Amino acid sequence: MSTSRDAILTRLRDNRPDPKAHPLPPVARLGDMDNGQARFENSLQLLGGQVLERQEGDTLATAIARRFPDSKIICSAVPDFDGTIRIEELGTPQQAASVDVLVVRSPFGIAEMGSIYLSEAQLKDLNSAAHLTQHIVVILSAKNLTANMHTAYMDRPEFHTANYGVLMSGPSATADIQGVLVRGAQGVRTLSVWWED
Repeated sequence: MSTSRDAILTRLRDNRPDPKAHPLPPVARLGDMDNGQARFENSLQLLGGQVLERQEGDTLATAIARRFPDSKIICSAVPDFDGTIRIEELGTPQQAASVDVLVVRSPFGIAEMGSIYLSEAQLKDLNSAAHLTQHIVVILSAKNLTANMHTAYMDRPEFHTANYGVLMSGPSATADIQGVLVRGAQGVRTLSVWWED
């Protein structure tokens, strides 16, 4: 049985212009094109995010245990880290709210904004996990940093292949009319980046 929504979406798809007939203008590669790790870290910390510092002999598991000692449910969305539960085992979006720490790998970060990108590919179609868990630890490679939104949109294929995508720059935050900033108010309380070798 077709719904009104399905009919509207079908008509939109059938009448969509060919993207090849309307190419995007080239990105003006001018100004600050620094895609370095230091720039990313400065931007990330400015927006309340943090780097999960690696101490001698650290693994991701020991760094998480040190940073979040009271965490009981550590959910992994990556194959090379076990955690206490796999993201595939969370049956409903609501179950993500019980997760203390979510570990996920980002395909790229944006140095200018200290942002990381996640899509349904990284979140295994449980997109709410990036917003309902208490803390998120993002595995990121410095090789996958891009300078700014322009270079990210033009150079990264994820923007064009994902059905869902989110850029996160630190934990959630809100400020009231008196200018009091509260972090972790409506979403993750902390966002930490673990640099991948």
